[in-house]
Amino acid sequence: MLKSKSEFLNRLVFTGMAVAVMTFLFFFAYNPWIHALLVILTMVLSGIGVWEYGKLASAKGIPVDQRRMVIVTMLGTFALYAAFVYPHKAPLIFPLIILGLISLFIARFHACKNAILSVAAEFFGVCYLSFPLSMLLAILYAPSLGKGGRFWLIYLIAVTKVSDIGGYFVGKLWGKRPLALELSPKKTIEGAIGGFCFAVSLSVFFSVIGSQHGLSLAQSVWLGILIGILAQVGDLAESLLKRDAMVKDSNKIPGVGGVLDLVDSLLLTSPMVYFFIQF
Repeated sequence: MLKSKSEFLNRLVFTGMAVAVMTFLFFFAYNPWIHALLVILTMVLSGIGVWEYGKLASAKGIPVDQRRMVIVTMLGTFALYAAFVYPHKAPLIFPLIILGLISLFIARFHACKNAILSVAAEFFGVCYLSFPLSMLLAILYAPSLGKGGRFWLIYLIAVTKVSDIGGYFVGKLWGKRPLALELSPKKTIEGAIGGFCFAVSLSVFFSVIGSQHGLSLAQSVWLGILIGILAQVGDLAESLLKRDAMVKDSNKIPGVGGVLDLVDSLLLTSPMVYFFIQF
């Protein structure tokens, strides 16, 4: 009971912090200094996230070079952000990303043992973190959106995370039937339905307050449906990696677990929202 209460308080504190961060983004995201700070922060988050992923791979017995993965992921996150936000420079930037990925092969030329496993694990880890996280910045600073990018980033984070929050509370109150017993014993079908409904409802609410940003009611419904599904798939996907490595949390940050635990649901929803905005 005490553990459950502590977990609830930690989640409550984290939710309050998340709201504060989104409010800060709304007012100051386009200040040049804050812009630079957010880019650096996203790069750092991607580096910590891939380091946590590297720990999972190592726990599974797959030899990976965590230092190289962190460097390639952070540089890849920056390069992808720059290519998305400054498309006229993309022909110069994308080769750098490719070279970073090629370096994962070159680093194994002196040690062929388990090379397939190692390169595959490192390649996946770099892409798993750098592409989705760079798209958070690409949404916020998309040239086609102007300052409307902050609406879309707040929309993405809020609708994705309300799926997590709704699933948690509905599951706690009414959850009985396990959703994926082997992956996450505490997750229930009732919680998943609750999280899905929360996501769709909040998405529709955003269409009411943000119609000037081009989000119609019909779009908000099907976009909310996609986010409600993908957020939970992203959460379970990270649980799959942790369970295979026999690790409970990717790190020991109070109320969060780790960076992977924090961003897991966004890793699938951010690309989808980015491409929705663009196309």
